[in-house]
Amino acid sequence: MHRRDFLKLSALAAGGPLAASSAPCAASNDTPASLARIDRAMLPPVTRPRIVIVGGGFGGLTVAKKLRIAAPECDVVVLDKNDLFITGPMYNLMLGGIDRVTLSTITHDRMLPAARYGYRCVTTEVVGIDRHKKRVYTARGYLDYTFLVLSPGIAYDYPKMFPKWSGEKIRQARERAPAALIPGSEFLTLLAQLKQLEKGNVIITVPMGKYRCPPAPYERACMFANYIRRHRLDAKVLILDSYDEPVSKTAAFKEAFSQVYPDIIEYYPSCIVNDVDFERQTIRFDYWGPGSGDDGTPMEKSYALLNLIPNNRANPVIAMAGIKTLPWGSAVLKTPTYQSVTDPDIYVIGDCAGYEAFPESGQMANSMGTICAGHIALRLQRKPFDPAKDLPGNICISMIRSDPDEAISESHSIHLENGKLVAEGYIPYDRTTHRYRSRAIADMLFRWYDGIMEDILG
Repeated sequence: MHRRDFLKLSALAAGGPLAASSAPCAASNDTPASLARIDRAMLPPVTRPRIVIVGGGFGGLTVAKKLRIAAPECDVVVLDKNDLFITGPMYNLMLGGIDRVTLSTITHDRMLPAARYGYRCVTTEVVGIDRHKKRVYTARGYLDYTFLVLSPGIAYDYPKMFPKWSGEKIRQARERAPAALIPGSEFLTLLAQLKQLEKGNVIITVPMGKYRCPPAPYERACMFANYIRRHRLDAKVLILDSYDEPVSKTAAFKEAFSQVYPDIIEYYPSCIVNDVDFERQTIRFDYWGPGSGDDGTPMEKSYALLNLIPNNRANPVIAMAGIKTLPWGSAVLKTPTYQSVTDPDIYVIGDCAGYEAFPESGQMANSMGTICAGHIALRLQRKPFDPAKDLPGNICISMIRSDPDEAISESHSIHLENGKLVAEGYIPYDRTTHRYRSRAIADMLFRWYDGIMEDILG
């Protein structure tokens, strides 16, 4: 680890500003009526339109920059609990020991683009929203808005996955088997645990239902395996998948498991995780895959490192807004816009946008953010806007190995069909090498990351 990364790791481990909760933008579910005590304004009132953005990630920061460019007359404020912008994409490559990726690669200062483009970034927790007053309540006071953009990301739903677990056991899970899908201190905890690994099983779980970045667990499994191979460790990677096959880039990941890591990765499809004993370091699950009995096969595996990814849900900030939501907690939107069907002055983008066709990815959040900013700018200028003419797109690249670098990819195009948004996916396959993975796609991954960071921050 580079010295500067070690210093950052030490500061964060000591409880620095990135110590993340399961809801990085929200502190509580207080109702607006209970928030009357927060009677101070966080910022002075303005006479021009104010757009408040909750969440300073791929979606929120894109809206802030693009809106200030398209409508410089408006006041833009970004609220986020964390000081820094740590990106989820490329984090798995740190776990794999890819030389071109360090903590500095994925860590960015929100204040630099804010100063460059003239918007504000405020580090605070959102504690409530009153959409009738058009007011956001934070730990530092309230803030009135003309339009509100919600891009808060996900939360973990341990109680749904483990209804019998106590609060103390959930705390143990967060500390001893961090999910590491929410950027912050849990990223660093998992990285530190991997660096301490000497031998034994590395187990990663794939949750049931909707979750952030569908290919992330499978890419991470490959990066765990890459680290094990590079360091010649006596260890294996066990994937406990709730699905009967990889839910993203299916054939490409199967190729990686069987051809690149046949001696390291063991794939267990159709698993239901029942319990974890954090003292004995064992995990119990029912296996319903090939070779199991009619009623499934109860199994128990020991581990040296556990990456327990629980069920996900939308960040509770969405519920605070009092808008219509889907069972997962994402917002029901007026197709094909990002406006809530409940309140047209509230926009929702990123993981919490309730379109089943949209993959959960940083690229998708960035694409939605660009379109959303354009829509708001035209509304402010009282100009017409046809949302059906500007639909988002997505590309997702997953690293498979190093020495040589190889990756796989999938792109998605979105179109409107009978009033419904539909995605079409494409996974490149090289008919010469008869492989999905290639060095060219790995090189493209680094170019993509540099490009999207330039688009958001540059």
